[in-house]
Amino acid sequence: MSEADHNQVGGQDNPPPRPNGWVRFETGPLTAIATVMFLGAVVIMLCESAGRAFFDHSAFWAEEAVRFLVVWAFFLTLGAAGSAGYHIRSDLLVSHLGRRAKLAAGGIAALAGLGFAIVLLMGSIPQVQRYYTMGMTSDSNLELPMWLVFLAMPIGAIFLAIFYLRLLARVARGTDPFADDDDGAAGKF
Repeated sequence: MSEADHNQVGGQDNPPPRPNGWVRFETGPLTAIATVMFLGAVVIMLCESAGRAFFDHSAFWAEEAVRFLVVWAFFLTLGAAGSAGYHIRSDLLVSHLGRRAKLAAGGIAALAGLGFAIVLLMGSIPQVQRYYTMGMTSDSNLELPMWLVFLAMPIGAIFLAIFYLRLLARVARGTDPFADDDDGAAGKF
């Protein structure tokens, strides 16, 4: 069913379903912040390259800023990438299963992903606490507090856990969490 057919049922125009608040947050401000961070890293890299090539000058802070911006952009978008259907999935075996088995496999995959997100969260919190109590800073003259840099890990783990919890909610409703359906393609909500 095309989007035009879906929006016109019984001769009446029906507006497309409005995404919930979490989806609007993921696709709006969260993705925008991560995009600005990534683009900032690209601009800094290009300026650094031009400075080295044409002016024989290098900014002491550029490499570190790029690294930290990319790390933050990556972790902020872990859950959003899954919701958009961009997590890598192999469904060669699952595609040959029946409906109930596909549902069970999707539930197991979502539980495994949630388990990973919890391990990431539980492993990163002590690291952030340790860097905070030690007062550790970055190696460059920027001296950024490392706990602030590594705070991206637990935040990303929480976003990833939310993604997998939403998949489990689909399983609980009897919907294959990775199926292409009215909610979107493979993990989209």
